[in-house]
Amino acid sequence: MIVKYAQYDGIIKKRISKLQSMAHKIIKLVSNLIVFVPLLLSAAKMASGQNVNQKKLIEFGWDYPNVSFLKANIEKMEKAPFDGVVFSFDFDIYNAFDTTQRSDLQFQYKDLSEIQWKKFTDNFLLVRGASYTGAHWLDEASWSKIIENLKKVSLAVKMSKAKGIGFDAEYYYKDPMLNPWLYKPSMYNNLSYQEVGTIVRKRGKQFIQALQTYKPDIKILSFWLLLLPYFQSVKQPISETGMALYPFFVEGMMEGKNETSEIIDGNENSYGFQNAETYITSAVNLRDIGTRMIDKSLIPEFDKISYAQAIFFDQLYGKIPAYDKGFDKETKARWLAYNLYNAYKTTDGYVWFYNERINWWKGDVDAGAAQIIKDVQEKISIEQNNKSDPFSGTSLLYDFYPKEPDYDPGFSFNYFRSNNTLQIKLLNNDIKRLRIFNNSRLILDLKDPLTNSIIDLDKKYNQDGNLIILGTDSKGQYSVAYVN
Repeated sequence: MIVKYAQYDGIIKKRISKLQSMAHKIIKLVSNLIVFVPLLLSAAKMASGQNVNQKKLIEFGWDYPNVSFLKANIEKMEKAPFDGVVFSFDFDIYNAFDTTQRSDLQFQYKDLSEIQWKKFTDNFLLVRGASYTGAHWLDEASWSKIIENLKKVSLAVKMSKAKGIGFDAEYYYKDPMLNPWLYKPSMYNNLSYQEVGTIVRKRGKQFIQALQTYKPDIKILSFWLLLLPYFQSVKQPISETGMALYPFFVEGMMEGKNETSEIIDGNENSYGFQNAETYITSAVNLRDIGTRMIDKSLIPEFDKISYAQAIFFDQLYGKIPAYDKGFDKETKARWLAYNLYNAYKTTDGYVWFYNERINWWKGDVDAGAAQIIKDVQEKISIEQNNKSDPFSGTSLLYDFYPKEPDYDPGFSFNYFRSNNTLQIKLLNNDIKRLRIFNNSRLILDLKDPLTNSIIDLDKKYNQDGNLIILGTDSKGQYSVAYVN
């Protein structure tokens, strides 16, 4: 499967920070701050017996297992450092707009119900937003078949005890005229772009409603949501792009979802982020872009969408020549640990770990990669279960490149859990903006903040999720504190 990648333009200039000396083990992150230090064995003991981290790491790659492989190998697979996996039916990755009438046997209900999940609690059935014969947007007879098939997919998700589907809307097949998101008047009886869009919106609604049939609380983890069509629309009108009709489909999903189902923007663009500020603000940017691409009447529904973060292992480790930055092993390890930590802190619920040139289930993985993941997970668990009141710390400016940069704190803070109050003291008088986030969501934006601020977070932060403070100075340089 071919996957395209994109990087945000204009990423804020990196600032040097201090990393403490590295031991032969993987980097760790200091207490409430975001500086990596070696993981101490005692930290693992501290974490044992504590609550599990509520945010989940999902494996997805070219090594995706099918149902039969899962059933036969799940005990061994669950030794990998993940909370779930994206998997497929035995016959293929399922195509959402397929009109093939398959027997119930091919949907493997019995096999799915017999998978002995234990550690893997959050699993997703892989579904492509395509078919081998086109999307049939205008054909009601075809869509009757598609809907019946999607209801069977819904039952398969229920029988597997999976959380939902991993929805891949990118088009990979050879014939561009079968791309469901392409718009050309000649393809649609000379109907206008908006006229076809209205029909596609209806299909998006039918799509999610069919998936909700047996799994009302289904999660749609869409690896790309609206950022990919936005990227394409920068250079030409969106109606002329390869993702022209996809925003209408997203509108339909929002229109058709019930109160218990969930649409998740997988934020595939985060594959190779290189600083914490980009992680922290990525969902704010995605929300802004999305509201410009959908019907204004749906903005309240769009605001309910949650955001994930992605790790692309092959990019960080330079396994694809185009992405190789020439880093040594130690720097690659720092980048993986750094990105995974930031991804955990800024996601609303899921981090998905994508790979192409390794295979977790055959043991074909770089030495140390699993331990890096486990170390970061231990750190996250320790921080999550730190119930100190007040909780105090200092922000830092940093990146993952240098081994021993200088500290340059921007502000200190005290967070009082008992009354949900945050005190911030500026240590750098040039800080012109303080932004406070709950996971992906911006909850407070302070311009020209006072040297000393006391902030009542009542009705802004319910103490569920990570509280994040981002300070920015007049030069655009940032300072970050992960409060919990």
